[in-house]
Amino acid sequence: MIREPIAGDALGAALLAHLDEGREGGVHVVERDDGYVDSHDAHLYFTKVGDWFAVEESAPERANGRILDIGAGGGRFAVELQDRGHDVVALDVSAGCLEVCRRLGIEQTFHGTIFELAALDPKPFDTFLLMGHNYGLLGGPEQAPRFLDALRTMARPGAKIIGTNREPLATTDPVNLAYHQMNRERGREPGLMTIRVRWRQLATPWFDYWFLPVGQLAEIAAACGWELVDTACENDHYLAELRLTGEEI
Repeated sequence: MIREPIAGDALGAALLAHLDEGREGGVHVVERDDGYVDSHDAHLYFTKVGDWFAVEESAPERANGRILDIGAGGGRFAVELQDRGHDVVALDVSAGCLEVCRRLGIEQTFHGTIFELAALDPKPFDTFLLMGHNYGLLGGPEQAPRFLDALRTMARPGAKIIGTNREPLATTDPVNLAYHQMNRERGREPGLMTIRVRWRQLATPWFDYWFLPVGQLAEIAAACGWELVDTACENDHYLAELRLTGEEI
């Protein structure tokens, strides 16, 4: 009898296992809807400044004021910024990830989506972080405007978004090129992936995660009142900083 994985918080479980069992315990898999799988080491979620991607290194200096770390994961950015004296809230849909954040000393967490937080009319933020390629959480052309509008409702004047992503077309991998073509044939953006996270017997729900070119990000952001003001690139990785339009930079 073949059993399907158990629905659950696979990423949170993997990160907690990394804390409790050591590095091997946190190894997990990202599965794509074309059958492609990629193993990941949870250690990445716990790295310190100096071990980050080069495009990530400037994020702490770019951030200011009250900060919302979206998709905080293991809290590596939230920890760094809190240690620097910032007022930081770590947000994630994974209860396990937020338990990791709390165990690492992060004082403020929110379990849920940005839409759920925005509905609570929270104290506004000066900086929104989408690090660890989390511009991918824009989720595609249809959801992206809703996502950016939700951030705008929680933003102070002059607020910024600082995040990273990957240029999807900067690849020669035949498997990824075939996936891009499959997406085009079904009317989707080439870099829009449907994925889930697996750890041992657990699997998260399937969700959309979007690798989009920085130029396309700029166009979508501009239509939602955000302006691309700076970028940094490292191979196919990029950091993009957005600011509210109509505000002094």
